[in-house]
Amino acid sequence: MTTIRKQQKPPPGIAFIDDYENDDGTKVLGIASRLGITPSTYRKWRMAGKGPQTFDLGKRVAARIETVDAWVRSLEQAAVDSVEHSMRPAEPRLTRQHRVPAQRQRAA
Repeated sequence: MTTIRKQQKPPPGIAFIDDYENDDGTKVLGIASRLGITPSTYRKWRMAGKGPQTFDLGKRVAARIETVDAWVRSLEQAAVDSVEHSMRPAEPRLTRQHRVPAQRQRAA
């Protein structure tokens, strides 16, 4: 006989790495989903010292939701700050319609 273990829910304002379901069946996003990556990728990031600050809550890794959101905002701000606004826009790519066909020379 196998026992189905009920998934532990984090306290309000806290997220675990993985997603979980509420009692009403709604899905609550975990840290990895909030960052748009898989839980295994987040675990690798965590071992490398990347990502938002986390802490152990019992046997689970947890983070405050505001910490995760603030970390994402800091990445957005760093991306905006690194753009040089004096740069000219990229040149449009030529499509096949705009290319001049190369003239072939026939051997006589």
